[in-house]
Amino acid sequence: MLCYYSYSKANSFILDFTDQDGKRYVFSKENFDKHKNKHPELLIKDFLQSRIKKTVCEPEFIYPAYKEKNRFCYYYYEYEIGNRKWYTKVVVEKTRWMYIIITAWRLDKVHEKKYFTETLCKRP
Repeated sequence: MLCYYSYSKANSFILDFTDQDGKRYVFSKENFDKHKNKHPELLIKDFLQSRIKKTVCEPEFIYPAYKEKNRFCYYYYEYEIGNRKWYTKVVVEKTRWMYIIITAWRLDKVHEKKYFTETLCKRP
């Protein structure tokens, strides 16, 4: 699956790409700055440029966010150590015109499983 992206300094986007369905995803400098200290993996170039896009374009599963109505949590399986599975999680807010990446990080549990029994079958 192809995922196209470009950088846009005029709009202060760290990431600006279109998925294979033509949906536009952006990660603003403002959201990046807000979350980079809590999720230091955002400072890793490969994570920022590759893993976030791969998670959005080829998610293992997607859950709706349990608090915010138009937010979704995309998960991509990374690896397993012992019995712990590690994922990249990307939180995305759907707007009328585009999808805004709120934050992303690596984690070893799927929090939304506590609130939802089923995942979404496709990207919102």
